Order: sequence, then C-alpha cells, then structure tokens
Amino acid sequence: MVDSSSIIDRLTSFVGALTLEDVPPAVVDEARRCVLDTLGVIVAGQKTGLARAVMEHSQQTYRDGRSHILGTGIAMQAVGATLVNAAAGHAYDFDDTSYTGIMHGSVAVLPAAFAMAEQQGAGGKKLLEGFIAGVEVEYAMAEYCTTHLYYKGWWTSGVYAPLGAAAAAARILGLDAYQTANAMSIAVGNSSGMKVSFGSDAKPLGIGMAASTGVESALLAAAGLTGPNKVFEGKNGFLSLFNGNQHSTETDLQLGDKWRLTDPGILFKSFPVCSAALAGAELVARLLERHQIKPSDVVEVTCEVPPLVGISLIYDHPESIREAQFSMPYAVGCILAYGDINLEHLTEDVLSQPELQQHMQKVTMQVPDYLKNDATVLLRCPEGAGITITTRSNQQFSDFLDRPTGMPGNPVSDDALENKFCACFRHGGLPGEQALRVAERIWRLETIDDLSGLLD
Repeated sequence: MVDSSSIIDRLTSFVGALTLEDVPPAVVDEARRCVLDTLGVIVAGQKTGLARAVMEHSQQTYRDGRSHILGTGIAMQAVGATLVNAAAGHAYDFDDTSYTGIMHGSVAVLPAAFAMAEQQGAGGKKLLEGFIAGVEVEYAMAEYCTTHLYYKGWWTSGVYAPLGAAAAAARILGLDAYQTANAMSIAVGNSSGMKVSFGSDAKPLGIGMAASTGVESALLAAAGLTGPNKVFEGKNGFLSLFNGNQHSTETDLQLGDKWRLTDPGILFKSFPVCSAALAGAELVARLLERHQIKPSDVVEVTCEVPPLVGISLIYDHPESIREAQFSMPYAVGCILAYGDINLEHLTEDVLSQPELQQHMQKVTMQVPDYLKNDATVLLRCPEGAGITITTRSNQQFSDFLDRPTGMPGNPVSDDALENKFCACFRHGGLPGEQALRVAERIWRLETIDDLSGLLD
C-alpha cells in the first residue's frame, strides 16, 4: 500500500516517536563516535580566524543565552551558538562525512542539538535523541534524492543541514507533531548551498548559517509560524527545483528500519582535507613506507581517481590554504614533505614553503576511462585512488586503495578517534588531560544529566 502522507509528515512521525531505547545499540555507539569526533573538530576550529570573526559577530547579535561556544566560557542564545560552533566545526574540513547524498551531517546537527539542549537544560540522553533524529532524517532524504543533486552542482551539506538541524531542535524542544512539521518545512523552504563556495570561507560559514536556520525555524514554529506541508513534493518544491524531480523509486523512507549511521555508515577523517583526497594521501604514505622510498627520490606521482574525486578536488595549483584542502597535489605534497597532514599544516606559511611547492609540482591527477565508465565505482570505491610513484632510477611502484582508513568498510578504532579528539583539543589550546576527561564522559553521554559541565 502506497503511503499518501507527505514526506514532511513521515519525517515528523519518526522524529516524534524516536526514543533512545528503540535505537539499536550499534547505532547509539556510532552516534557517540560522531559526537566525540565533531566536538573535537569544533574545539580545534575555534582557533581559526573564521571562527573568531563569526564569534565576534554573534556576540553582538545573539546575547544573554545559556548555549555555549564549545571550548570557551562564552554563552549566548541558541541560534548564535549554533552558528559559531557549526562554522568552527567545518573550518578545517576535518569533520565526518556520509555517502548518503555525499554530505557532512554531524557538523550541522550536533551544534543545533547541543545549543538547544543547553538552552532547555536537557541531559545527554535527550541530546543523543535529538542528534540521531536529526542526522537520520537528513540522511534519509539525501538517500531518497540520490546523488543527482550533488552532481548537479548543489552543495548537499548546506542544502540538507537546515532540515537535520530543525529536526534535532524540534525533538529537544519537545514540539508537537504540528509544530515539528512546520519547523522542518520552514527550514527546507530556506535551504541553499552551492559548490562554488569550495575553497573559500563561504563553505564553513555556510554550514553555520544552515544549521542556525534549522534552530531558528524550530523556535519560530514553536511560536506558531507555519510552513508548506508539501515542501518536497509541491509545485516549485524541493524535489523539482533542486533535483529536477529525480528521486529514488523507493517510496518508503525506511526511517526506523534502516539506520544510515550504520548503513552505509560514517567516514571519519584521518587528515584535515576534503575526503576525496584521503585515499590518495594515505596510499602514497603506504607506498613510501612499504618500498622504503625517500621523498627526495620521487620524481612523479600519478593519481588515478573516480569521477567523484575529480569533481571535488578542483585546485591543481591552490593559491590559499582553503583551496589547498581541495587539492590532490597539496595532500600528496604534504605526505612527501612532512610525512603527514595535520592541523598545523593548514597555514598560508606552510603552503608557501619551497619544499612543499616542489613536491606538489610532482603530482598529477586524472580520471581514467576504467573508473569513469565503471558503474560499480560509486559503491565500491567512491573516493578511492590509484597511485603510481616514479623514482629517479625510473622504478615505478603502484597500488589502488578503494577505501581510506575511517571509511565504512575500513573503520577507524575508538582509540584512534580518541587520539584525534585529544589532538584537536591541544590544537584548540586546551590540555590533553581535559580532552581525556571529556572523552570519558562522551562514551557514557546518555548518563549525564547536565551538559553545562561536559567540556569543563
């Protein structure tokens, strides 16, 4: 039997009914991992000039609230805190990724959920419920719309973020079904995001603005404002305008039956660059170690990549560090120059170093026909990479990496995630001992009644 209710109504039913007890334990575990990873990159991102500028703006605009700028003692209204924390969380492009729709989900939903939970005096259980509701709604719609939207040129992270943030905020606010439907439809009606922003401040700022739109939509719905119930299906609605009426033939969104946090799962990044560069960078490091190749002996690195990587890494000759995060020559060049890519490498001074620039000139990237014409690539190795290293003695060393470490199918361990979390805290100017205390609390987040002391 075909469900004749609107998409918004189906999303609303899921959000309103969700309780942590009904969520499979493996999904709750992955949600905690997302919270840990996202809080870490938010704290690290507060150090950036972008986050400081957004914070100064928000302190003037959103005052006298209970929601904290995470990693600081500064509190403001929930909309402003969401704006700052989400922008900071994406400032280094070190946050997690979902391949449902090809998007960053946690970095928009968690700041919204956290800000609203603090405003309401809610505990960790409510925070987790709001977070899971928000990302699952976001990922379900992204999967329903297929990857057509991303390949069309829309930046899916910004497009879907208001929906996920609104769902999380509505769940934590305790809105009724009518208000929750309006919160999400208002948010969707104000969605946007263009990939032209890649390589500029507009990208992380866009995550902040999208997430704060979701929170404000929920607050306005609570005040009685309404949105279009057929915001997805209606004439001039989301599906027609954003997606050319392309969508899955599966009419049931499978919310509550299929949990996208574990199916297909989440990519946790090992390096603070676009996920499309991860496999290439990791494989170059592996080949150097496996064959005991000195970087000074490398004369050429050829990267053969799938189409998704080709349309994401658009800067062969980056002129700023933001452009460098979307550059395969930069990612591989860092491995050759420094043996790693970490947060300390994301500066204009590092980008201008002659050694790095020389290594970057050795790197070429191409999308070969065998990857372009293979229909299995998007599922098998969506952001994989084939690497061939040529040395001064004219030796060649090659391999292909389908899935970098941290990607579904090649998961990163809890210990490795915690190490990344601690490194992010140290980069943000907070001590490692504090990071360990916070991590211990996040692993038992649902038992915490008061979130105000979570980050000390």
